[in-house]
Amino acid sequence: MPAIAPGSLVLVTGASGYIAAHAVEAFLDAGFPVRGTVRSKGKGEYLVNLFKDKKAKFEYAIVKDIAEDGAFDEAVKGVVGVAHMASPYHFNAVEPDELFIPAKKGTLGVLNSLKKFNPDVKRVVVTSSVAAIMSTDITPPHTFTEADWNPVSLKVCAEKGRDADGANKYRASKTLAEQAFWKFFEDEKPAFDGAAINPPLVLGPIIQECDTPESLNTSVATFFDWMTGKKTEKDLPGAGGNYVDVRDCALAHVRALTTPEASGERFITGNGAFSSNDYVISIAKTCPDLPVPKGNEDPAYRKKLIDDNNHFDGSKATRVLGIKYRSQDETFADMAKSLRARFNV
Repeated sequence: MPAIAPGSLVLVTGASGYIAAHAVEAFLDAGFPVRGTVRSKGKGEYLVNLFKDKKAKFEYAIVKDIAEDGAFDEAVKGVVGVAHMASPYHFNAVEPDELFIPAKKGTLGVLNSLKKFNPDVKRVVVTSSVAAIMSTDITPPHTFTEADWNPVSLKVCAEKGRDADGANKYRASKTLAEQAFWKFFEDEKPAFDGAAINPPLVLGPIIQECDTPESLNTSVATFFDWMTGKKTEKDLPGAGGNYVDVRDCALAHVRALTTPEASGERFITGNGAFSSNDYVISIAKTCPDLPVPKGNEDPAYRKKLIDDNNHFDGSKATRVLGIKYRSQDETFADMAKSLRARFNV
């Protein structure tokens, strides 16, 4: 099946986002010129300056609202591959449609624009999530794979509406969007093909525009709370989960567009489980002057916290896409360093 050739123009939607900015950098470093969609000229110019010394060229197109009909009609023209990464990520929605509409309409909008204005495009990779895979009806520990779909969140939102919890609203939006993505290929049978990247919690250094801690993306903001004392000893061992380094997740998007065998496939990009206890241990080593809670470094204790989590098997991304995951120590240390440099903590 088709995969994009070196030097091809790639469209990255939502290019100013946390993962997407790293994906832009990964494409540029691999020699692919990138057109990124952003919501404003200011966001676009930030990225132009950030990537001005790369060997491949970055340009931007303004898409103010991904849910508008025809929002991507101009942006898709002339591109050979697409990484559709624009989608809301937060747990604060009141009405489910606050997440559902942009997640689904944004995904279908890109695909329909390609069908109308660039049917010769080769491949579209969508950023989904393990939110579209997991099931809270299964008691941990359990290992999920790409064969699984979330059977719970859409049902919860259908039954409870605005009274559904924020996590289920978000998970349902990712499930709905990815299901719509695959149904498009099934129904429309376009000449181009697709692949999906399904990361768990994405962590690591920030490069996107972010002037204040309040504007941090959701996953990194929690880590920053541990760095700055908003979370204390009483919050340990704290919530954990599965994670992936943002740079590994970004590279997976590049590989999913360039690897023929990725056609029609989903890829969990997961590097295993962690706990908040691991956060504070890493922060204490990287920034020993910060007054972070004292973690428990006993290996047996740390292993039990991890073993009690559900797990998302990221081996397929290694096997097919060649992703070699960074160590937890590298991910957490680089995240702490980038946050310290950005906000002078």
